[in-house]
Amino acid sequence: MAYPQGPPGEDWGGNTPYTGNTPYDGQSQQPPTGPPPPPQYQPQYGPGYQQYARPPQNYLIPAILVTLLCFLPTGIAAIVFATQANAKFNTGDYAGAEQAAGKAKMWTFISLGVGLFVMLIVIISSAAGGGGY
Repeated sequence: MAYPQGPPGEDWGGNTPYTGNTPYDGQSQQPPTGPPPPPQYQPQYGPGYQQYARPPQNYLIPAILVTLLCFLPTGIAAIVFATQANAKFNTGDYAGAEQAAGKAKMWTFISLGVGLFVMLIVIISSAAGGGGY
């Protein structure tokens, strides 16, 4: 199979020696031997970016339990932050997911603490009351 010839006077790379980047610089060089060097790693994101292999723990189940069993108002806040952690992780906001998971944990423990404190007050007041009418 014959290749088409270019315009007259133009060199199409026949048997010319390898000369590096510019084919007509007048210096004859040998072609490089061996495999090319590996590409340098270029991060695609800024310096604060962290890749998470799995989503952060969102404390959704404990938040639901303390809402039902301990203290409703702060338990609802815990549920809201737990669901925000899932939503932010799914959209790629990993730092926001970590922050929302931390707030869900905090509100879960606040609900647990308030619920246990109220139960302790009820037990102490019923024991001190004597139970008689």
